[in-house]
Amino acid sequence: MQIATFVLFSLLCCTVGQPKQTPATVAPLTAAPRQQAASFEKGRPVVGTTYFYWYDVESKAHIVDHDGSDALTTHPADMEGISYKRVPWHKGQLRDMMDAGIDFLMPVYWGVPGQYDGWSFVGLPPLVEAHTELEKEGLTPPAIGLFYDTSILQWNRSSPDDSSYHVDLTTERGREWFYAAIREFFRRIPPAKWARVDGKPIVFFYEAAFAKKQDPARQFEHVKTRFRADFGVEPFLVKSSGWEGEADAVYSWGGAVQGPILFRDVAALGPGYDHSAVPGRQPLIVKRQDGRTYIDRWMKLLQLDPKVRPWMVHVETWNEWHEGTDIAHSREYGRSYVVLTRLFADLWHAGTHLNLPSSFINANSVIWEPDRPRGLDLRPSGGDGNWELRAFDGIRAAVTLPNPHSRASRYLYFNVDDAFAYGLMGRPLSLRLRYRDAGGPSLAVEYDSTVPEGPRDGAFRPAGSQAVVDSGSWKTAEFRLPDCRFMNRCNGADLRLVVAGGTVELSVSMAELWKVD
Repeated sequence: MQIATFVLFSLLCCTVGQPKQTPATVAPLTAAPRQQAASFEKGRPVVGTTYFYWYDVESKAHIVDHDGSDALTTHPADMEGISYKRVPWHKGQLRDMMDAGIDFLMPVYWGVPGQYDGWSFVGLPPLVEAHTELEKEGLTPPAIGLFYDTSILQWNRSSPDDSSYHVDLTTERGREWFYAAIREFFRRIPPAKWARVDGKPIVFFYEAAFAKKQDPARQFEHVKTRFRADFGVEPFLVKSSGWEGEADAVYSWGGAVQGPILFRDVAALGPGYDHSAVPGRQPLIVKRQDGRTYIDRWMKLLQLDPKVRPWMVHVETWNEWHEGTDIAHSREYGRSYVVLTRLFADLWHAGTHLNLPSSFINANSVIWEPDRPRGLDLRPSGGDGNWELRAFDGIRAAVTLPNPHSRASRYLYFNVDDAFAYGLMGRPLSLRLRYRDAGGPSLAVEYDSTVPEGPRDGAFRPAGSQAVVDSGSWKTAEFRLPDCRFMNRCNGADLRLVVAGGTVELSVSMAELWKVD
């Protein structure tokens, strides 16, 4: 999400120092049973989104940078009324979410305990009032969950000397601080408005790296125990994959950049990414392609078998205009993404299973050979995966070329036919390679897996290696790939061959994937 860049700026917009008294208008802390409230059912398709409510046209917070430059890459359709303090602005956003088929929103919350006149707290009552006004009109606005921006665990300026307390979850103080932010959010949202799964209010946690230390055995159990004591029900905790310990579900931030990112329960996706307006960042643009990026990601998700695909979609984001991940009504795109989201949300809610036209949909195997790909393609040469075709005694092969990013390794990237891949979620495959035994490098395989093992939550899961010597003959190696995902997360591919050591040159004349029990 890279929203931590704005933490210090945002903290300047709130009063810091010694904690103040909680406003009297918050919901009381009681343990009264609330299990009868409306709730989503685990396993039933649902769509949520993150809601950035930090904007304010009066103070220019998150609209104009300190140097006077435009802080936004894309822009809301109406800049005049945008403010976290204004009921009409929240009400308009909620109406648009209803039009988009969104079931629940999650305010992105930087609620440092004690700093009650910061925007994270000030913006919640107007959101609640807007929600109530829509209900009085006979409408059903999206339910409200919590997106806990855990960057406040490091950047909070909550100590008496105005310094930040780096929250250590191995300590009682740290665990209570961690929970207190959650408590203060839900005290301000009437329980009837909570987004719930099986009666449990939804809490998404951003990255774990902001905590000084984790306590896998106690950090989430403490949250559940304290929440149950205060509110009479346990929360439904959804952790990003870097968090240790047991939660109710797992997700990964980054769906706008490389979605869809799938875990068992939650899929993350978004329309693209562009943080060009944010000072001090290296360029990163994932083009929207006139909506094609967003459409393709939803199509990938809907082509998965409903029996095995996730049931919750996290759309990233509703209105993060700094990073250009928004789907809200905007100056640049109008209501295009609101309309697209409604189309796909309706298909998702209906349990629709899209079938791609392909000759490989019922195939038992796919194969790549030079100039003859049959459901398995070698990605064109480029990036860190450079190669060229050569002939060795009449046998054509792809030969690895230098990697401009590393002298020690070279890669060959392969993409699997989508129709073949989409029936394989969580299932095993075998990979057979024919290679020239020359040059002395090692040959390894990494692939996109449902198991979060290796970098990027399983996008580069290792599947073993094979030593290459110098016999000069053609040999065959086989690798087993359990728990396949194949959603193009391996640098835009489904799997790659990793060549290291020796001359770092490898010649491959055939690659075949086939289904195994």
